[in-house]
Amino acid sequence: MLIFSIESSHDDTSFAICKNKSVLWMKTISQIEVHKKYGGTVPEIASRLHSKNIAILIEEIKTEIDFNKIDLIAYTKEPGLIGSLHIGYIVANTISILFNKPIIGLNHLEGHFYSAFIDKEVMYPALGLIASGGHTQLVLYKSKNDYQLIGETQDDAIGEAYDKVARKLKIGFPGGPIIDEYWKKFHKIYLKNYSIPETNKKYDFSLSGLKTNIINLINNDENRKRKVDTEKYATEFQNTIIKYLYKKMKIAIEEFHPNCIVLSGGVSANYGIRNMFLKLHKNVFLPDLKYTTDNAGMIGRLAYEKERDE
Repeated sequence: MLIFSIESSHDDTSFAICKNKSVLWMKTISQIEVHKKYGGTVPEIASRLHSKNIAILIEEIKTEIDFNKIDLIAYTKEPGLIGSLHIGYIVANTISILFNKPIIGLNHLEGHFYSAFIDKEVMYPALGLIASGGHTQLVLYKSKNDYQLIGETQDDAIGEAYDKVARKLKIGFPGGPIIDEYWKKFHKIYLKNYSIPETNKKYDFSLSGLKTNIINLINNDENRKRKVDTEKYATEFQNTIIKYLYKKMKIAIEEFHPNCIVLSGGVSANYGIRNMFLKLHKNVFLPDLKYTTDNAGMIGRLAYEKERDE
């Protein structure tokens, strides 16, 4: 099955050509350098840049493939920024009409889950943690069409908490990669962690309290004219995240007995969290780093899984 896929849910514009489980070609244009100035994504700017970037990708892909040979067109339908999603849909639908090809709209978060299975088969039942700047979800897939959300964030997503702590520490945006670099350098020096968050439902997540605690500690240092120990705060914050996710996953693995576990989404690029995951289960699936951020390859892989013959 030859699939043309589009991802445009947030601030990355991405096209891919996929054959079954594999990505043959992919190109992504990121807006991150633009949004850094604002400390986060500005939806109106994202939509305008998608319009510009998608035109660039259309010119590029015309040299890569004959659309008459495509079997399926896939695009991200939800969730995401409305304006950004709409631009991807317009392009996908136009190509579908022009070349008389079937089209399928897919879920962005499901795409992240299947990003770990590009070039691989899924070992159902699979337990997956999808963690990004906007989402934190724990999902159990018994099969491609039988899955349930067993836990989700009640406030800040993991990536969002990283961004807010990094902003308070004045170390840049996005916060995840920057804090992870501090953790790599200092985690053997700063061994402590903050209190592990609690939620009413055992598989839900809550990061707001942890984030607020660190921000308050930094405020206290600033008010008392003390030096803010950036290395310590950043490292102990990630120590806490790693311990928190380990605890949640360990309980879920013991209850659901999955054949494999998955870490996906932007947070899956985090060195410390990736290494922790590898210790949780004998079958651990992690996306290649190029598939951790939003990308059309994961949408193509999801489309194949949904449309393939049983």
